[in-house]
Amino acid sequence: MNPTDDKKPRGDASRPGPAMLAWSERADEHREAAHFFARVISADPAYISHGEVQTGLSLDGMTWAPDLEARLLEDMTDMGDDRSLALARDEQDRIVAAAILYWETTPRVSFGILEDMAVDPGQRSAGLGARLSAFIDDEARRRGCRWMFLESGNNNTRAHAFFERDGYREISHTFVKAL
Repeated sequence: MNPTDDKKPRGDASRPGPAMLAWSERADEHREAAHFFARVISADPAYISHGEVQTGLSLDGMTWAPDLEARLLEDMTDMGDDRSLALARDEQDRIVAAAILYWETTPRVSFGILEDMAVDPGQRSAGLGARLSAFIDDEARRRGCRWMFLESGNNNTRAHAFFERDGYREISHTFVKAL
């Protein structure tokens, strides 16, 4: 674990409290993160992209699977050595942001894929997402990654604006055809 701590400015009630960032390696945290992701993303179908269709979290690309939390829990139970879970916790030890990463190392290039990232709606627009992204970037650099990739649903415009501010740029379009 590599925690960092960030204190809120005194007297600024609009900012979230201190949030501890750390890499999780415990199964109980993975279960808790599955619950967090299900709660946060299920409220917003704009989050759905081809990754959620490919993993069966959305069955039609427009709505979430009815057993979303159970599917997320199944995914989180078998993360493997090539995936990591980053968590941000508030002063009450509740998860307020989380990210799932996939790490790839090949003879030609090493890269990371930000598979999922969610910030509790009450914590948004206060810098927590940027801190989490910087935490991820630091780990990617430590692993020798040259690139970070992510994909995002077409209608998730708030996330798009965040990632563009964070230095990501659009590089391709993903197409899908239901059979």
